[in-house]
Amino acid sequence: MPKIRQLDDILSNKIAAGEVVERPSSVVKELVENSIDASASRIDIFIEDGGLQLIKVVDNGEGMERTDAKMCFSRHATSKIKDDHDLFNIMTLGFRGEAIPSIASVSHFDLRTSTGQEGTFVTYEFGKYKNEGTCDLPRGTQMTVTKLFQNVPARLKYLKSVNSEFAAIHQYVERIALAYPQIAIRLYHNDKAIFQTNGKGQLLEVIASMYGIATAKNMLPIHLANDEFSIDGYISKIDTSRASKTNIITLVNHRYVKNAMSIDAINNAYRAYLADNRYPIAVINIEVDPYLVDVNVHPSKLEVRFSKEYELRDLIFEGVSDTLKQVNLTYQVKNKETERETFKPQLDQVTFDLEETPPLVYQEPVQEVIKEVKETSTLYQKQPIIEESQPIEKPIQQKPIKEKIYAKTQIHGTYLIGENEKGMYLVDQHAAQERINYEYYKEKFSHLDLTMQPLLVPLQLEYPMSEFLVLEERKNVLEKVGIHLEVFGEHGYIVRSLPLWMKKIDENIFVDEMVQEVLHKNYLDVVSLQEHAIATLSCKASLKANTYLSPSDMQTILDNLMRCDNPYVCPHGRPTVLFYSDYELEKLFKRVV
Repeated sequence: MPKIRQLDDILSNKIAAGEVVERPSSVVKELVENSIDASASRIDIFIEDGGLQLIKVVDNGEGMERTDAKMCFSRHATSKIKDDHDLFNIMTLGFRGEAIPSIASVSHFDLRTSTGQEGTFVTYEFGKYKNEGTCDLPRGTQMTVTKLFQNVPARLKYLKSVNSEFAAIHQYVERIALAYPQIAIRLYHNDKAIFQTNGKGQLLEVIASMYGIATAKNMLPIHLANDEFSIDGYISKIDTSRASKTNIITLVNHRYVKNAMSIDAINNAYRAYLADNRYPIAVINIEVDPYLVDVNVHPSKLEVRFSKEYELRDLIFEGVSDTLKQVNLTYQVKNKETERETFKPQLDQVTFDLEETPPLVYQEPVQEVIKEVKETSTLYQKQPIIEESQPIEKPIQQKPIKEKIYAKTQIHGTYLIGENEKGMYLVDQHAAQERINYEYYKEKFSHLDLTMQPLLVPLQLEYPMSEFLVLEERKNVLEKVGIHLEVFGEHGYIVRSLPLWMKKIDENIFVDEMVQEVLHKNYLDVVSLQEHAIATLSCKASLKANTYLSPSDMQTILDNLMRCDNPYVCPHGRPTVLFYSDYELEKLFKRVV
């Protein structure tokens, strides 16, 4: 008898559900995106027990007539594409026509919808049609899903706790709210309002509802554009960071996606300011011609592919870098008593509709922040140590110093103390020297002098054949940072020379670190490779702790630091200098009240 046979619709839908409906948050995603595509201006989402008991999405969108309400349960039935031309010009969120039949195959699904005239309801139970009829309903659609995965116990077994499943739903709702600040969205869990936006189209208000008022007021607007891409959004200042990349949120034509190259471009722009394990908060929307982006490369449409990815990467990296350079980044030492008295108000940067925003949007800790902002009407701004300076050729050249700091003494062979008429400065000598070296090497890389210096003892490197084959394809990238790998033996290399300007480093460690960087990147990024090389060189050539300096050496470090483009942090993101104002010192010693 034949082995190949046609699957019935219910089984086919279950297989499709395995791709489209992974967990309750997947259901919420598909239903909410249908509401957005229906031009809803308000969406309410009701969840019970993390979505395992109930998921209900109610919108005020266009609604459907009875014929469409019945047709939407058929596989590959959609109003969003008509031919292959539309497939490469996607402007809607849900377009495959698999979501509703797939969800209905693994749940009890109740659809109620109205165009503003007669309402229609259609019900399915685990993929089987049950009932339809008329109902009383205002314009819009209400979709209710219960008993999710009750007919597929294997799927239930792999679901996480109620809290974990709801957390995934909450995260999705936050991101869709960022993508569509013009839509009022409310999320309830077990009859309790958890998250809410007002739909007034202010992205910064949505950011405030997620991260709090204080964080929102610490965000920088960003606007970038070239012939192919237009980018708008917000990025955080360097003193607002998180422990993972999950808060770098990229949207493409208002669709939340994961595009590694865009995320890395943002992250790389912050590497000169943040520690290695700290990442910025960023929300950017990339507007691009649909023909230049493929959104159909992942079953849940979370990944996209651009036809001009490298142009986009460069635009983002340069735009974020330029934005950060325009902001004062000095670390000032403050205590709670002096913050309100010494920081200047800057409320005109952001205006929040605090009185009209429902309290349920915010959790208790954020309510305290709102209360404080209302009472003080103050947004705190750091004061600069030095004035804005033009790009320098070399930090060690005798360039005029805008802010003179006089070296006074050294503590524990590690910290320098300086002063001027404004107050006292505490400088980490290693971090300061790293910054000085970093800008020196960065200048060298920008005008790379490949004059080579023979090594007294050539470096010999040997790698497994699997790594050797990869390096053979990628070693030309290493040449751009002055490392020439010459094949030696069956799967090894020899390095006979390095650029003349590379000095005071452990050559073997430096070369191996660059090789490992090339080996373990999924794609080659010369910019980030050079940044890594520069940071490595800067650290290796810097002063270590417990290095005692003469008064003239201390003054030289302070002067060279104040000539840097960015004297505030070392290449790894640690502060180089802390500033204590005269007023702050007087407050600390209770000399003023």
